[in-house]
Amino acid sequence: MGLEIEYIEGQTPIDEDEKEGLLIKTISTRGELDEFEQLNIQQAVEWSMKTKFSTGQLLTEDFLLLIHKKMFGEVWEWAGTKRKTNKNIGVDKSHISVEIRKLIDDC
Repeated sequence: MGLEIEYIEGQTPIDEDEKEGLLIKTISTRGELDEFEQLNIQQAVEWSMKTKFSTGQLLTEDFLLLIHKKMFGEVWEWAGTKRKTNKNIGVDKSHISVEIRKLIDDC
């Protein structure tokens, strides 16, 4: 059974698909989600500014997944992993590794 959330007038609800993997169960609106994600992203930026990386470290799939984990790991349980389902934006889940490789090669 999924997370049941009651909404008050004016709130933008988070749909059932979006709730999957949400670590903070009290989040019930898009605005709340945006705030928690922004805080997590800011923490990732601060971490990245305190850490020295070589170009060889930066341009790897593992590093991109680490950055994703740092940016969203306090909000989503799937942070730092590749999608297992398709979404309405982005590439097909089966093409993620190929597209990451293309991005790294372009850099």
